[in-house]
Amino acid sequence: MASDIQFHYFHGRGIGEPIRLLFTVGEIEFTDHRYTVDEFADMAAFKAQLPFGQMPALEVDGVFIGQTDSIARLAARLAGLYPSDPIEAARSDMIVVHQAEIQSAIAKMSFDGVPGTPEMKMVPQEERQKRIAAFCETKLPGLLLRLEHLAQESCMVGSQLSWADISVFNRLNQLLDMNENVLQPDFPKLQAVYERVEALPQIQSWMQMHKDDYPRCKAGG
Repeated sequence: MASDIQFHYFHGRGIGEPIRLLFTVGEIEFTDHRYTVDEFADMAAFKAQLPFGQMPALEVDGVFIGQTDSIARLAARLAGLYPSDPIEAARSDMIVVHQAEIQSAIAKMSFDGVPGTPEMKMVPQEERQKRIAAFCETKLPGLLLRLEHLAQESCMVGSQLSWADISVFNRLNQLLDMNENVLQPDFPKLQAVYERVEALPQIQSWMQMHKDDYPRCKAGG
């Protein structure tokens, strides 16, 4: 078992949040390093240590691991949240990839440039809202329907909690922040997955500790 785990990413949830949640749910101790875009831009020596010069990056006993999917899969294994059955593992992989594609589509509508780089510029709010509203009306329902069909009873894969559930929970949080009724009434199984993960004591504690990252939690006190 790894003895020193350090996670490096920007402030906010972003694509790094599922990794933090996996460690949290698995009760794996880790150091959560957070940086601003400007801070990271000035960290040439640190970036030189990263496999691809970018974050998120995971440092395990001094060894750096890059690429979000690879880090999340490792975190899931360390946390005991990666399926042992090869078919269930493959199903979990495809679900994680699919939900990430939803995030990527929304990010492309929100930013000009690569998120997390100094060159990135936020699309003006009015245009951003117009783009995202059109996506949510035309394309998102079909993408969620695919996940709904794949979901089991309160789990995405099999009957045990897995990294697929954590990843879907994180993505649904993003969508619920945009529209609190996004799962009603057409996606009851996704709603059940969301509620099961949300009810975990580790998740509740994490959200309370990071209310600035969870605006609906913050609004609810």
